[in-house]
Amino acid sequence: MDYFLIWLSVSYSVILYSPLISAQQFAYHYHKCTDNSTYTANSSYPSNLNATLSSLYENAFRSDGFGSISVGKNSDRVFALFQCRGDDSPESCRGCIKTAREDIEIRCPNYKEAIIWYDRCMLRYSNRSIFSVTEESPKAWLGNPYDIGNPIDQNQFNSNLVGLMSQLISRAESSSNFFAMGYKNGTAYDRIFGTVQCTPDISPSECRMCLSGRVSDIGICCSGKLGGNVLTPSCSIRFETYPFYTAPPDPPPPASSPSPPTPPTTSLNPSGERKASSRTILYISVPTSAFVVLFFSICYYCYVHKKAKKENSAMKGGNGIENMERNLSSI
Repeated sequence: MDYFLIWLSVSYSVILYSPLISAQQFAYHYHKCTDNSTYTANSSYPSNLNATLSSLYENAFRSDGFGSISVGKNSDRVFALFQCRGDDSPESCRGCIKTAREDIEIRCPNYKEAIIWYDRCMLRYSNRSIFSVTEESPKAWLGNPYDIGNPIDQNQFNSNLVGLMSQLISRAESSSNFFAMGYKNGTAYDRIFGTVQCTPDISPSECRMCLSGRVSDIGICCSGKLGGNVLTPSCSIRFETYPFYTAPPDPPPPASSPSPPTPPTTSLNPSGERKASSRTILYISVPTSAFVVLFFSICYYCYVHKKAKKENSAMKGGNGIENMERNLSSI
């Protein structure tokens, strides 16, 4: 078992951290061909299996990333299902299922039961019903090859990791596709990113129980590691110190406040009453008219006062001439 875990850890590092892996490729994780479950070429099982896998591929465009189907009867009946990671697009999901189908036929020829995992999808089939049944075997552990290092940092890291997984499990069991992703800020490392997922054909309580078991498995495969992945047929978890999933787009900025409406004209509304803007015009026109009246009143007052002053001066000037004439006549 120790050599097996070492092999998985090395494979994990080569697959996930090799720069030769193209963005369009799907990283293989693990597969299992169930022993003592082979079929013969002259039976109807291979044709039923081919029809089942073809149908799964055609249904991989489903928006929820999950599909199941059965074909055949009795011992030659095939049950199959697929699941893509919850953040994957329908196009990428279909590409992953296509790769998984081609790969599993090569890795598990003539087997009646098999399962294969990639970084973005899982495909399995069997000659027994595998629908709505929680299954935690076979199981694969994939540990990140890099260690945390400092024991103090490791304790803080583990505490943050458990807290993150607890939050994600609660969100996953209440979601429609049993998937959750997110991150948690930490002190030893800036962030821990994680995903949890169950097949949606089991109950929420079964999903929680399955995922809780995978968190416990972290101590077996990934203690002191900077990342890890635990896979079972019914559920899986993964954590890393880098964002490995496709984050949803940022929400749009809040809508700006609407501009104030343009003041309406003074035309009459259908009821024959003036619109509200007529009050504004009235408020403006009344003080303006008063100012004009006051201005002209002042001007008129000044004019009359000035005229009266001139007339008064003229009258005073006339009396002086008369007095002067009297004085001259007396001489």
